[in-house]
Amino acid sequence: MPPKRNWRDGLRSLFPDAKFDEPLKKYTTFKIGGPADAFVVAKTLDDLVRLFGFARSRRLPVFLIGWGSNLLVLDGGIRGVVLQLKGDFDRVEFFGEGCVRAGAAVRLPNLVLRCAQRGLAGSEPLVGVPGTVGGALVMNAGTRDGEIGDLVRSIEYFDPETLSVRRLTRSRIRFQYRRSSLGGKFLVSTELELKAGDKVDIIGRVKKYQQIRLKTQPVHSYNVGSTFKNPPGLFVARLIEEAGLKGTEFGGARVSLKHANFFENDRRATASDVLGLVDLVRREILERRGVKLELEMKVVGEPAEAAAR
Repeated sequence: MPPKRNWRDGLRSLFPDAKFDEPLKKYTTFKIGGPADAFVVAKTLDDLVRLFGFARSRRLPVFLIGWGSNLLVLDGGIRGVVLQLKGDFDRVEFFGEGCVRAGAAVRLPNLVLRCAQRGLAGSEPLVGVPGTVGGALVMNAGTRDGEIGDLVRSIEYFDPETLSVRRLTRSRIRFQYRRSSLGGKFLVSTELELKAGDKVDIIGRVKKYQQIRLKTQPVHSYNVGSTFKNPPGLFVARLIEEAGLKGTEFGGARVSLKHANFFENDRRATASDVLGLVDLVRREILERRGVKLELEMKVVGEPAEAAAR
């Protein structure tokens, strides 16, 4: 990567509101994360063209962040440019019979509520997923009652090589449990296909899912939702609880007392604290049950010691 002094002025001339050495804990639901070399908000397609054209000319990596709700950013932060979408990418449009076009920056609960108000059914189980549409697509977010991949007609993504938007239809996308073939793509929008239904019934189901989430999950603490994926036929929260690990602490990180698959930033935790707790729980479950736990949250960035070099 070129020396910072050689590219910061150039980036600032294109994006006067660009921030440098910006703490990423401000942009994650964990409230954890070291600094980004640069942080830029793009509101239009032209912004993306200018940013990626500049980044390519300076060999700068670009990392796209959504709501930061499934993300553990390491204590050394992220090199290059961290990009967040707003503006044109935060719009919802309805068309045809039961179709909706949503920008990648739209928050998933807001999209569900908009669809419910239109009398469109199918997205209700997603109301408890506190991320953006873009992140939800990459992770195929959802619950045991439904995933976003079930609703997708197509997606659009920005291609940094051609500096243009490309489209993929559903048949060209693979969705699996908490993963998809969209990883690494800079998603800008999606088209979903829903079904017309009774508005009152749909809103009632949305409220039911919201109440379940409030009752069973620590929604008022700093966390990233589920830490681990559920192994086939098992529930991680039950495994952790049966191992007597609820409330276990490592530094400032803690296994939630309300839902054992949620790890909380309890006392100004660092990413290292969280990873220490992850390792502790993994070892215990492997030793007790012979089950290897796979992370659902994404870990990105550099450790503090690497950034200091």
